[in-house]
Amino acid sequence: MTTLERYGFGAAMRASAGAIPAEETFGRIVSAHGDYFHVVCDQAEGEVLARKKTSAFRSESAVAPTTGDFVRLVYNPSGESRITGVVPRISSFMRVDPSSSGHKAQTIAVNFDALFLLMGVNADFSVARLGRVLELADASACRQRLAVLLTKSDLADDGRLADLSGQLAPFGVPVHPISVKTGRGMDVLETYAAPGRTFAFIGSSGVGKSSLVNALAGEEWLATQEIQHWSGKGRHTTTSRELVMLPSGLMVIDTPGMRELGVMGRDGTHRFHSSGTHRYRR
Repeated sequence: MTTLERYGFGAAMRASAGAIPAEETFGRIVSAHGDYFHVVCDQAEGEVLARKKTSAFRSESAVAPTTGDFVRLVYNPSGESRITGVVPRISSFMRVDPSSSGHKAQTIAVNFDALFLLMGVNADFSVARLGRVLELADASACRQRLAVLLTKSDLADDGRLADLSGQLAPFGVPVHPISVKTGRGMDVLETYAAPGRTFAFIGSSGVGKSSLVNALAGEEWLATQEIQHWSGKGRHTTTSRELVMLPSGLMVIDTPGMRELGVMGRDGTHRFHSSGTHRYRR
């Protein structure tokens, strides 16, 4: 199996990618830092440093590459490679960029097989947040890939967990209480996982995304910090989207905590929700 096949570039994805010029190859972006991208491909061991080829992305219709994308690139073994295009995505999750005054969409995760919304059973729990995420999932056409993970379930008894799960039941998405600390519910993730598949984790800052990645990896894969007892919130060090390849062959897109969720209304209004409040922009 080639490097790119291990990273999910199977026969179906290759067929949808189409033919490319002889000087180009395919790769997958594992992290993005400003104008620079770290890419894996079959032509090199490890990661390749690449930038966009300016002329290939001048069109307004050009899709901007991001972490998780399969891309076309001109590989340069002695310097920066150049990304020339983005392969059609099998899935995406997007929101309205809260830092933008216009109608700009922000891509959160792409090319995932399963999308997990992580919510803690403590003060992080929010029925309204799931509703807003479902609006975004419907707009992104990925609702069927979404499930909820109730993290830190060791902090609640069975009655409390049943109550929280019941509050989310009307939304019709799978809900799984889990605890990285005790291992409760972790086996349910095995029903979603397989080598070559990609998980995407979304949720508030400190809800346990990085801790969950470490648990799935079986070792300290991403840096984390313990929960702050005075606030009931955890802290973590994820500041950019990263595609992590675990020893099992499963991949995880770990995203920074999302404080705001921007939703496009049917009337063209952009709604931004933050910490239980909302504001409107056009």
